[in-house]
Amino acid sequence: MMRRVNTLVVAAAVALLTAALASAHDLSPKPERELVRIQGYRSPAPAGNQVDRELKLVVLGQPLPFAATEWRTFAFYEATGAPTPAEPAQISLQGERALLHRITSARPEQRITLLAERRPGSADLFVLTVDLCP
Repeated sequence: MMRRVNTLVVAAAVALLTAALASAHDLSPKPERELVRIQGYRSPAPAGNQVDRELKLVVLGQPLPFAATEWRTFAFYEATGAPTPAEPAQISLQGERALLHRITSARPEQRITLLAERRPGSADLFVLTVDLCP
């Protein structure tokens, strides 16, 4: 009889401990991602354009100097009180080869607009679309 009570007590303790540990961790998925819209020129930018930042885009294994005239980020997650990480000086572009090839073959005076997805703070962008103006 005593052995049976001890087994029940241990089983109850294990169940309570498991429930406490499970409630301490939020297991729901947190799909944190953001869309980034970058507009600019292969460096140097044509005269008369205000450059927000200069960086290197790694496209199909080639580092390309890029002068960004506009950089907009659209977040799809709840912002926390944590500071936003600084934008990296070099970004790798991933995506369909045809889209990436359009970037590498753009003329220096053509304005390039990229729409890409990334994880916050990441140096990799997955290119969704590329637009080249004239």
